[in-house]
Amino acid sequence: MALHMKVDPHVPEDRSLVLAAEVIQAGGVVVYPTETVYGLGANAWNRDAVKRIQAIKRRPENKPVLVIVHSDESVRRLTVAISGAAEALMSAFWPGPLTLVFRAARDVPEELTLGTGTIGIRIPSLPLCLRLAELCGLPITSTSANAAGAPVPSTVAEIESALAPGVDLFLDAGVLPARPPSTVVDVSGPIPRLLRQGAVPKERIAMIVPELLE
Repeated sequence: MALHMKVDPHVPEDRSLVLAAEVIQAGGVVVYPTETVYGLGANAWNRDAVKRIQAIKRRPENKPVLVIVHSDESVRRLTVAISGAAEALMSAFWPGPLTLVFRAARDVPEELTLGTGTIGIRIPSLPLCLRLAELCGLPITSTSANAAGAPVPSTVAEIESALAPGVDLFLDAGVLPARPPSTVVDVSGPIPRLLRQGAVPKERIAMIVPELLE
């Protein structure tokens, strides 16, 4: 049976997050609040853990999995190169709800990239997410905690009833208010490309990188 722990996402206690980090480091799966929705967290370097995420979501293995990290150094570990446009966007919007898609380093698991050669990364603004990534010392998956194609539940109770078994720990922050998902920008090529409009408006991104394509 999965464990449940109440958390304050803005002022999290290390007691809960140390346990969550231990679960993730051991190959387990944690449901945790992000600045947008509840997410499914696992060790992004662990191929079996990422496969568990896909099984829990009942999602065909044809969609790459985004990750969160806590530092620019962690971003460089996962990527081949960081362009000037990417550096500018990182400086302007991180920590925050902007996911950047980079060319993936050669040792990034295929279960994350699914043959695309790219990986989506975000440094989140929510204190809980930042601290959890720091305690883990590794990238954490950040896919939404819902079954494939279904709406994202706003409470842990709804998530637990909607998902397939497999979650080891639920970090319960209560009802999360409805918010748009992270904005996604592809910075793997010479010109940044908007892949998904979300919490960071397109107009703000275009102010930083006027060459932005849609």
